[in-house]
Order: sequence, then C-alpha cells, then structure tokens
Amino acid sequence: MNFSFLSPYFLIGLAALALPVIAHLISRKSGAVKKFPAITFLLASRGDSAVRSRLKDILLLLLRALVIALLVLVFARPSLFSFAPAGVEGPLSIAVVVDNSFSMGWGGRFDKAVRMARDTVSSLPDGSFAIVAPLVAKPGERLSPSSDMAGLRQAAGEIKLTATYADNEKRLAEVYAALSDSPPEKKEVMFLTDMQKNGWRETPAPRDWLRVVDVADGEDSPNRAVSSASASRGKDGTALEVGVSNFSPEEARDLLARVSLDGREVNAHLDIGPGEKAVKEFTLPPDGDASAPGHGTASIDKDSLPIDDARYFVLTGGEGSGILIIDGDPREEARLGEAYYLARAGETISEISGVPVSVKDNEAFLSEDLSPYGVVFLANAGDILPSTAEALREFVTNGGTLVIFPGDRIRPSSYNALLKDLLPGQLLTIQEAGTFVSPGGGRDFSGDVRERLGGVRVGRYFSIYPEEGSETILSTASGDPFLLRKGLGGGGIYLFASTADTGWNDLPISPVFLPVVKELMDTSGNSGVRKRSYLAGEVAAIDVPPGAEGVEVSTPGGAKTPLSGAEPVFAGTDTPGIYTVSRDGKPLYSFSVNVDPAESDLSRITIESQAPGDDGRPGFVKVFSELWRYFLWGAIALFISEAAVRALFS
Repeated sequence: MNFSFLSPYFLIGLAALALPVIAHLISRKSGAVKKFPAITFLLASRGDSAVRSRLKDILLLLLRALVIALLVLVFARPSLFSFAPAGVEGPLSIAVVVDNSFSMGWGGRFDKAVRMARDTVSSLPDGSFAIVAPLVAKPGERLSPSSDMAGLRQAAGEIKLTATYADNEKRLAEVYAALSDSPPEKKEVMFLTDMQKNGWRETPAPRDWLRVVDVADGEDSPNRAVSSASASRGKDGTALEVGVSNFSPEEARDLLARVSLDGREVNAHLDIGPGEKAVKEFTLPPDGDASAPGHGTASIDKDSLPIDDARYFVLTGGEGSGILIIDGDPREEARLGEAYYLARAGETISEISGVPVSVKDNEAFLSEDLSPYGVVFLANAGDILPSTAEALREFVTNGGTLVIFPGDRIRPSSYNALLKDLLPGQLLTIQEAGTFVSPGGGRDFSGDVRERLGGVRVGRYFSIYPEEGSETILSTASGDPFLLRKGLGGGGIYLFASTADTGWNDLPISPVFLPVVKELMDTSGNSGVRKRSYLAGEVAAIDVPPGAEGVEVSTPGGAKTPLSGAEPVFAGTDTPGIYTVSRDGKPLYSFSVNVDPAESDLSRITIESQAPGDDGRPGFVKVFSELWRYFLWGAIALFISEAAVRALFS
C-alpha cells in the first residue's frame, strides 16, 4: 500500500499549530509579584489547585493543536492505494494511463489523477519498468517502457487536460501492447479515470491486465452544458438558437442562458428538468452589413465543469450554413413521413456541429428563402414551380448543395423539364427488383462508409439516364445508377435513385445512413458548403483555392499557423473557440471549435458493475481509498473531549 496526500498544499496549514502555543504563553504572563504577610498562608493552601490548573492548560493545548492538525489533514486528503496486485512481489511492468479527457476537469479530479500517477511511479519496486501516458494521445507520440522513474514522474506532471475524449478500450490496448518490450514478466495497466460511461463501449470487457482506479471515488457529477448553438441570417434578421442540457438528477431552475453575437447580447431564464434539454430561440433585428460574417458565443453560468458552459458558432452572410429538409409527404405519425430519417440524422449532426436544421413541407418550400441554407434535401417533393426551380438553380450556383431523393409523388417528366439544368440524369421508370448497393470507387465517401454501403438492400428505384458531365457515385448490383453527382457553379447536385424512407430501401435504417448524410453535407460538386464547425481534436479542411499561398490559421489565443499544399488542413483544433482563416493577412472566413456534447454527460460505469465474471477474470478493481473522513471524525472527537476536560477540572 502507498500513502499520499491528494491536496498536499494544504499541509502548509500545519503552521497554525503555533497559534494555541502562542495563546498559551500569552496567558501565562503575569505582572510584578508583591508579598503580603497577611495572606501568605492562603497561597500555601492553593498549591494543589495550581497544579490542576496547569495540567488542564496543557491538556487543552494538546487537544487544540491536535484538532488543528487533523483539520489540516482533512483538507490535505490523505489516501492509500496500491500499485500492484496483492501477493505480487518483485519488479513489474506497469503502464499508468491518466484520463485527460475534458470530463476530468470536473472539480479537482484531473490533478488528483496526476498526483496518483506520480506517486505510483515513485513506489515501484526496484527493477520495474513503466510507461506514463495520457488517455488522449499526443500527435506523434512514441510509447516505450522506461526504468527512469524521475523522468516518468516528470512525464506525469506534463500531462495536460484536453478538450477531447478517446476510445478508452482501444487506447488502453495500445498502451498495454507497448509494454511487450519490457523485461519483467508481470505486466499490467492502471487506468486513473472518473469512470465516465461515454468513453466505454456498452459492456467493457474484463481483462486480467487492466485495473481501473475510480478517482471520483463514486461521487456523483451533476453537470449543465450548452450542447448546441447556431445562428442563421434571413430577411427579417438573425435567428439564434441555443440548446442547454441538464445532466443532473435535480431540476435546473431559473438558469440564465446568454447569447452574444458581434457585440449584441440576448438572454433568457430557463427551467430544465433532470436529464432534459431546453432549446431557446432568439431573433436579432437586421443590423449593419447583412452580408458580413460574424461569430458569437452561447453561455451559461460556470459550474464544476466550466469547459462546456460555453459554445461557439459562426454566422455566414450571403453563403448559408443551415440544413433544409423538405418532406414531400408529411404524415400525422412522423415516423411514416418521407423525411423522418433525414430529420433524425440532421438533428444528430446539428448536436455536434451546431448547424441549424429546418424541416418543412412541400407547400412551404414553394415560397422558401434559400439564402440561410447551405444544404437542401428534397424528399419526394412532388410539385415544383418554375420559380422554385430558378431559386434552386441560383442556390446551387452560389455554392449550395442540393440532394434529391425521389419517390412515388415525383412526376419524372415534370422534374426532367423544370430541373433540366440541375439534374445529373433523367428520371425514367420505376424498377421493381430486389438488389443491393454496389460501393464502387470514388472520393465522395470514406473507405469505411463505402464498404458498409454494400449491405444496403434496394427494393424499388428509378432508372436514371446519366447526363453528360455527371458522375455515378454509387450503383446497384445490377449496374444501374443509384447515386449521381453534378457540379454547377460553386455547388453541386446529388440525385438518388430511391427514397429517403424505408418504403423502397433500407438505407435510412442502416448504420451507414448518418455518415452518408454527414459526408454529403461536407462535400459538394465543386467547393460546396464550407464546414464551419468542428469538434476539438478534429482535422479542419481549409477551403482555399488549390495551391494558394500566404494562407494561415489564427487560433483563439492569437497564435498563427501558416499552411501550404494543394488541399491544406489544420490539425491544431485543441482549444474551443473561434479560428480565422486568412490569406495574405486578409481574413477569408472563420470556423468554430467546440467540445463534443456527448462528453458533457458524466453518467458513470460503476466499479461494482464490472465485478469478476463467471470465468473468474477480474473486472474493474478499486485500489484507492481516501482517509480524510477518519481524520474528520477524530477532530470531532477531540473537540468533544475538550469540553470533557473542562468539566473534569472545573
């Protein structure tokens, strides 16, 4: 067992032990002594009383000093923990992994984990090898066991809290693999974490080499967070939307939410039930240059985890950033509507990126202003007017992305005529034949997404005759086009052969549907919609002309990073805030970086739930125990004892 203090800086309070000593000495001072013969005999009779008085003073002095010492120790938080399984002697190889995901910023848990890592390394038996590593890996890190305990202690102190999170099990397996080169036969990984559920898979697999230390010591972690924020500019002003989530067992009452945009601020008081999310919409009237870009912040009062109490967003002028979904066949039961699955996917993406999502029916679409949007989805939108077709053409030419899912309300002849300049191919007849999607090649979807698309079943689809200049992105197993793309101006058009609901195919209920929708939003025919929001740690694709020179990115802290290359990227999105892309010193556009809202939910996996299984393999093992409670009870007992001493000598 190893003994340490989790808050050693409080030990300086032991200097207060001098206070009762000083008070005792002052009380002993007396004035000049003069003898009076008449009362000399009385003084002789008080000898025994004086001895009792001095004894009482000494006892009170000791009790008060001990009370002060114990209270100081309470705040210093003494603890016991072990670094090796019981019964294991001799050198071992151990990897100490410190959870540095942003949930560890709750209270003082991260500092506690770092101190425990340092103490663990210091207590290893001679001949041991160790690795000290953060959960969120550093770029270009190399993990190698070392016997240099002083260097390892320093490495533990250099671990920094991040704004990201990691796949716990994948990272722990990587660190354990790095121990293979160390000589000691016994190898294990100690993971110092707050036991947050989000970082684990549904059922963490027990491993005989893994021991998880709950640095939260079972403590609940109530938290409130700004989970979404967005802004879009329209004809009537700027629409602001902020979502605040209450990840606490108690209702948040009268919680102040503030939204600021380019020096203007609005606020509202919210009541949010336990485990619920409140969404508040604001409208700012038109002000100044309607085409000028801007950025803002949505925030709430700081709590024990301040990093997620603010969320950043950017506002575009002229170029929209929102998502518009047109439901061509809305139903009373939303699940049966054409756009149900698109809307769910859009809401999920909005939670992460802050991009606003609007769902409207076909009738509203005919008169809709498309300027606030960057992506428009048409889900079986049957009736299209010539004015609507012209608005769509202008929308795409100016950089927007149009995604079309046909259906039984589509009249191919009308679509082919009105959208002649837009469609990547002519819609022909409906095919009734069961088939699958063929992933094929191309750059539009990542390799993993393309591979999983191969399992999508298609029962009905339109046969499409590709137009010149279009590209077939996906096909059916029978060779017919399933997804085509065409560039127009600064934007692009995507045409699916089947529906966005489950009536004709099972793509909407496939796990690959969400990544497909997200990648369609991030990629268009030529330049498409510039991505304006990233999660901390994501690589930002910088949208500038190929081969552009003099490009740099400014971080929220003011640091500037020059970029180069045909398709420049920026990997330094470590800090939440607003980043600005400039060329030759002139700002081009801004993008926001925020923490992942999923990490704000501090729900825990308990150590008890990970007890050894039927096969006898150990699960999570709690090896840490705080002793401050015992010292507190001792201080209370001594305080009561003082009253007893006074009564005894009275």
